[in-house]
Amino acid sequence: MSLSQIRINGIRLNSGLIHLLQLPVSRDAESGIPLYQRLARDRVNVSCLGLRTDALGTSVFCCHENAPLKSGVQSGSDDSALTEKPDPDPISNVCIISVYPHNSSMNTLGVLIELLGKNLIPFQQMTSSNAMITFVVEGAYQKNLLELLEQKFDLPPTHAPFQQDFNEETAVFVKKRYPETRATYVEEKIKTYGIQRVTGLAMFEIRFNPNRFEHLKICGRALQTLARLENKFYFTAAVRRGREESRLFCLTDPVLDLEVQPFLSQLQATGEIDICQPVSVDLLNFHGPHFGDRFGIFNTAMRCLKDTSIKVLLAGCTGASICMVLPVNQGEKAVAALGKGFESP
Repeated sequence: MSLSQIRINGIRLNSGLIHLLQLPVSRDAESGIPLYQRLARDRVNVSCLGLRTDALGTSVFCCHENAPLKSGVQSGSDDSALTEKPDPDPISNVCIISVYPHNSSMNTLGVLIELLGKNLIPFQQMTSSNAMITFVVEGAYQKNLLELLEQKFDLPPTHAPFQQDFNEETAVFVKKRYPETRATYVEEKIKTYGIQRVTGLAMFEIRFNPNRFEHLKICGRALQTLARLENKFYFTAAVRRGREESRLFCLTDPVLDLEVQPFLSQLQATGEIDICQPVSVDLLNFHGPHFGDRFGIFNTAMRCLKDTSIKVLLAGCTGASICMVLPVNQGEKAVAALGKGFESP
């Protein structure tokens, strides 16, 4: 399928953000204060967030507006007994660019990643929601990427502007007149539109060098090959683990080894890209009013699951959605656990 045949409804832009990446400092995943917990403590609204837990510990990235995190632990807080990890090194002036709707199309995902590789545009992180695929890129690439997406995708002539920002004077008035637009209130239970659960999915993990644009092209083309099986993705994320390592995850329906062989062959042809054996997982996703403009929602979800000893393998937040990947057969238990902090219709 050519790029010109892919129809989307819009492109969303949020620019001038700070990107933070917290990597595990030891094999003890419980040491230190997780970044998402610090963000909640400091009442910082998060525009985009991703999490990955493996044998080395938990890695977390986030993008937020220009509000520095407080240093140290506040006296009397729930975190006071923990030893804080060193602050992650921030990257200032990043933007998040989202394409919607993705319609769960593996082809659209592959085309986007190949497009970045072909045009030498690196991305820091990537995650998805029910509707959007979101890339975190440095601000220097913003104009070029937006122009490419406009040229290569079929946008309706009436699509909304990429970014609808208020000027400073208008923003002050709106926040004063309508404080709920930033939704700083804290509910006893956070309202959602419902929690969806999908069980027994296959999670692929591809390890590549994010600085090698050839790797992006190969990954993108391989995903387009997988799309020919008429297989859709339920959730996808890419978490950068350092300057030379990124891990791309994709949740699909289980496929037979014979059917997936062309996909594997493309990835393994260079000998530089690794793919792990698919893991069977459960997926939860939910959203609610103002999720994209409120602090502490993801932290609440993690606390609910931790209290019930449920491990989160992978997670992503973008827009108003939260997606959480769990070990297989843990989804039903996790929905019940989330009921302690979230309210469903």
